[in-house]
Amino acid sequence: MGGTDALHNYDVETDPPAIEPVEHRIRLDFMAGGPIRRDQLLEKYNSWKGGPENIDPWKQSGTAKPEGLKYAEETCCRTLKEEERYYDCFEDDRALSEAPAFLAHRLRQCRSATDPEEALHSERKRRATWYRKLIPWLNLYQVLKKSSYGTLFGSSAGPQPNAEALTRQNTLVGMVVLGDDDQTPSKYARSHSLPAKYVIREADLSCSESSAAARPSEFGIELPAPLLVGEYTTGGRYPFIPWSDGLVCSCPYKHDQPWRVLCKHELLAAVVAGDQNSIFLPVTKGLEIPHRARRFVSPDFSD
Repeated sequence: MGGTDALHNYDVETDPPAIEPVEHRIRLDFMAGGPIRRDQLLEKYNSWKGGPENIDPWKQSGTAKPEGLKYAEETCCRTLKEEERYYDCFEDDRALSEAPAFLAHRLRQCRSATDPEEALHSERKRRATWYRKLIPWLNLYQVLKKSSYGTLFGSSAGPQPNAEALTRQNTLVGMVVLGDDDQTPSKYARSHSLPAKYVIREADLSCSESSAAARPSEFGIELPAPLLVGEYTTGGRYPFIPWSDGLVCSCPYKHDQPWRVLCKHELLAAVVAGDQNSIFLPVTKGLEIPHRARRFVSPDFSD
């Protein structure tokens, strides 16, 4: 892995964390919530037209809301309240040292703005919108649709796909990912006595097909690197990238909008990890890879 990955040490002033604490908590919420039934997924919901001023789409459709989503919404409300105290002391470095790193970074930026009070008001409003509307209504509700998470079920997964049913059609593969200038996969495999089918060029991953997606090398991962690659029933092949003490999916949905905290592939990973009762994702096929490349949730938030 790259140098920054090995050190687990990031300067938030120049490189704010890509994964906030709330993202880890939401992953734990869906892990605790268990499998999600087909009949719990939304069908007609339009996330771009939804918001907290509207009727809850599950109540409107008479469908049971997934337990993990209930927990995640409680997390959003609780986190918004937890952050309130930092706005009143945004000029106090001692107080900000206890705040989540990304929030502390944003509040220090407010402090150095031309009009600090106006910048603080704007940041407070932005965070409230994130927790009340963007995360639940535009992100989580969108993922929990038949046209999103439901596409990973496959036809034979049953009405309530558990980890075994999900990974029967969506495999988590241990692979070595090569850079464009490295040896050919077949030559690299021979020189390291590896099965050639588990060695792949970064350019042949699905994340290389979209400018909105994230390549491992763009996250500071030095290639060749052993990574966990999700091969999905939808045809996508996206690696999970070690970052900010956890994993981030490289698919375009996750990276097209910076406020999104979860994609359908990470939701599937949460259900699988919850069934395993572990913060580490299993390798269902392929090579054994380091724990760092399988750690779905930061240990700091899993206690």
